[in-house]
Amino acid sequence: MVRNTTEHALGLRDLHERFRRIAFRIGTVGVALVFTAFSLSAITGELQATSYFESLLYCVILTAIALSARRDYHVRQFLYGGLALLFLTYWAVTLYEFQSGLIDPNSLIFALFIPVFIAIGLDYRLQFALAPVQAACIWYCFGAYAEVFHGSAPSAGDETVLGLTLASFSAILLVLLGMVQIARQKTDQRLVEVIAEKNRLATTDPLTGLLNRRAFLDALETSAKLNGTATLAFIDLNNFKPLNDQYGHAAGDAVLKAIASRLERCDAISVAARPGGDEFAAILNPFLDQAGVDFAMADLYDELVCDVLWDDRLIHVGASMGYAHVKSDGAETDLQTCLNLADTAMRRVKATGGGFARFTEAVDGPEVSTERLNITFPRALATGLIRPALQPIADARTLDIIGHELLARWTGQNSGAGNQRQPGPDEFIPIAEKLGLLNELLWTTLDTTLSNWTDQPRVLSINISPGQLQTPDFVTTLRRVIDRHGFAASAVTLEITEKVALRNLGANVKVLERARRAGMSIALDDFGTGYSSLSLLSQLPLDTLKIDQSLVHAANKSQDGAETAILRGALQLAREIGLKSCVEGVSSEALATQMKTLGADQIQGYWIGRPKLVDSKKDQILLAS
Repeated sequence: MVRNTTEHALGLRDLHERFRRIAFRIGTVGVALVFTAFSLSAITGELQATSYFESLLYCVILTAIALSARRDYHVRQFLYGGLALLFLTYWAVTLYEFQSGLIDPNSLIFALFIPVFIAIGLDYRLQFALAPVQAACIWYCFGAYAEVFHGSAPSAGDETVLGLTLASFSAILLVLLGMVQIARQKTDQRLVEVIAEKNRLATTDPLTGLLNRRAFLDALETSAKLNGTATLAFIDLNNFKPLNDQYGHAAGDAVLKAIASRLERCDAISVAARPGGDEFAAILNPFLDQAGVDFAMADLYDELVCDVLWDDRLIHVGASMGYAHVKSDGAETDLQTCLNLADTAMRRVKATGGGFARFTEAVDGPEVSTERLNITFPRALATGLIRPALQPIADARTLDIIGHELLARWTGQNSGAGNQRQPGPDEFIPIAEKLGLLNELLWTTLDTTLSNWTDQPRVLSINISPGQLQTPDFVTTLRRVIDRHGFAASAVTLEITEKVALRNLGANVKVLERARRAGMSIALDDFGTGYSSLSLLSQLPLDTLKIDQSLVHAANKSQDGAETAILRGALQLAREIGLKSCVEGVSSEALATQMKTLGADQIQGYWIGRPKLVDSKKDQILLAS
């Protein structure tokens, strides 16, 4: 397995960035100083014949340093080479002026310190090498300075002492700079090690040394971008908590380290990680074909489930492995898909007791679809893809429309989905309930429906879930919504199922009674599909009994059989206890006639009318235009 060896590289990169910024500043500030000095000399009339060439050469060297830093091109070589060239150029020009007799009595201070300032940015090796050059040049030129200072040739002893003193002083400055540079480079090296350790701690699991979750995701993204594919494996240890409880955490840590070591030894794995707990993840070699991946996973599983030796005892290790392969352009959605698929396959294997398996659409597809809905439903609800639909309810005797049931439909509008199948209510309603979004779904669809109500009569049935009934102030909020649109509470029916009613029955009865006091009606939906409907009829505050379509279809098939007798009995029961009856699933004229004959009060089904999406005013304006 390829280990993560980027820590030192990251530290060196940080230092290089600092060095590059320094080099750029030296180049740009140096050019500005040269230009300023040249301008001052021109203003004071002190320009000499060599000044033009000297200034131009300095600017060329300093500009090259700045450009190399700007483009990050061999910055160190340009900086060190350029400064060394500046140092030598300065002395070459100075020596030429001495030979030509162009000596300014005030320039001694420049000769002593300007080369030293140039040498500050050099490597210590160059500083040590240039120290004797600086001393020799000061010694060589001092005689000319001495003649200017004394007005005549000084004594040999005085000249020698003063020359040696200045030459030594200048050389010692360069040596001291070199020693400072050595100390700074040692400090930089320690800084690199600190940065490397910091990055290691930020990207690796401290127990096993494998990548942590964040670093693993970065590695997965990099691998997908480089190879265009991603093959990912998720590994979960079986019964790890009982192992910890039985042997202690020291044994658990030993097992985790052993598993990590086995993953690192596997040639088929390019990157391994421990996202947390007893879970591991791995990126497989991208050059393996499907058969190679399957073979590698089988070998890896055999290796992982071998017993771990700890404290002179063997500890059995069980594992569940799932793996998946996707073609990817490095996009976040592709990588997330791969993660979900591998995790789904792993959980399927774990549910069967352990082993390993590749993700397969036929087996794992439904669960992936559910997981995908967990992600996409909130977005669809927020962007208006979940829209209200109304299905008519008719009088069984006259067939007149007497109301509508509010439903929700997932549409493809504004999603680019075209004619692709959208999730049905039986798929996304449980997701909405699990995510705690059923109330938001109800308020959104109800508000849209009442804002755009065009049908008569103004009677509406609303399906209610268990969680909604237990929401604080549910009835108050519902009343506020319908009042805002001028909709009568007496025209609203709350439909509940046996499943809803049986969850915390006593509390639900109180909420339903509050709704009835507010003027609303209560209907028991899907009657005939449960086992406790008869007992519920005496406990719930009901107004309507909605008979499930399964009972209707069974009665239609048997004609005068037991199912028809059961349906007739249900309708008669509703009349006897003073409830209205509504039969669902009426899909033909014959069924409508039969329900009328059996004594149903209301009927609902595709023959009466299919659910129709509510057109908002915005949609109507768009259609009109």
